[in-house]
Amino acid sequence: MVTTGDLLPTIKKLTASFVEEIGSNDTDQNFYLFQYINHALRKLASVAYNQKDSDLLAISGDGYVTFKKSGQDITNMYAPLRILDPNWRDVQKRVSFADTRGWWRESYNTQIHIKGIALTANPLPSGNYTLQYIAYPAAVSSESSLVEFPDAGTMGLCYYCSALIVESLDNAKDLAAHYYSLADSHLEVATQANIEGRGTSSGGYVPSLVNAQLYRNQK
Repeated sequence: MVTTGDLLPTIKKLTASFVEEIGSNDTDQNFYLFQYINHALRKLASVAYNQKDSDLLAISGDGYVTFKKSGQDITNMYAPLRILDPNWRDVQKRVSFADTRGWWRESYNTQIHIKGIALTANPLPSGNYTLQYIAYPAAVSSESSLVEFPDAGTMGLCYYCSALIVESLDNAKDLAAHYYSLADSHLEVATQANIEGRGTSSGGYVPSLVNAQLYRNQK
């Protein structure tokens, strides 16, 4: 995993004609660059795809539940992936809040609702449940901060951060569009890294011409 300090030289080089507008020295520039990187990481949370498991949560009845991580309420969830019952089987997501069995979450700022434990027929089991979810990447605040983003996609992240920087200035809108375009193609590599990170069959990873074309098309 790379650190923020690994990204700063590339971002500063890409924004060399403009970086002094956000700070007159390295300390000031880095302070604001950390904020731009954090904005980028939050916007690219789905690309970063940082999967986490909650603590076990004992559930014995229907209603709203609050999952925790390391004993603290989860506050950094970008998206829920699945909920596993005490037997580590997927709990179905309900098709609507009114449905009778499974879990439901209305929006990013609401709790997860469980329904079906009280059913007479085919109830959900009581016991310890686990939430698997995508977390927002951790914020960076120093050059030693780890960047929770696939290493293969860090060039795309640099382009995206640079686009955010120059977009915020008055005289670089065309360059921002150019950098966003470059970021789009490079961020495909980050997505591919997450796909390949899931592993393949027991036969192992098999390179293909599709992979070669993906990398060849980077501009």
